[in-house]
Amino acid sequence: MRIGRGRWALLAVLLLSQGAYAHHGWSQYDPERFLELTGTVREASFEHPHAVVRLEMRQKVWAVVLPPPTRAERLGLTPQTLRPGTRVTVVGHPHRTHPDEVRALRIVLEGRTIPLR
Repeated sequence: MRIGRGRWALLAVLLLSQGAYAHHGWSQYDPERFLELTGTVREASFEHPHAVVRLEMRQKVWAVVLPPPTRAERLGLTPQTLRPGTRVTVVGHPHRTHPDEVRALRIVLEGRTIPLR
């Protein structure tokens, strides 16, 4: 069976739309609740679709979801500014089902508040 260009294009659109749908699940975060977390960066990952910081705070490690890497870097958040050991404060919405994950709205780094949304 031969698959024509139209079917390949349709398949590509379907596969890409699934990825986009899976990526933008902001409804998984509770917009009615805010958390303010102050802790130490354990590690930072600048991979698509979003940069993520592992923030250690009182024996617990939070996954802090930041903007996509290119946007984060334009805002001054780089692997160098968020290196392990850096102290930061994050304000964001908690994940509805993952009790250790937060979507960051702003971050305070070295006395500078950086709005992320």
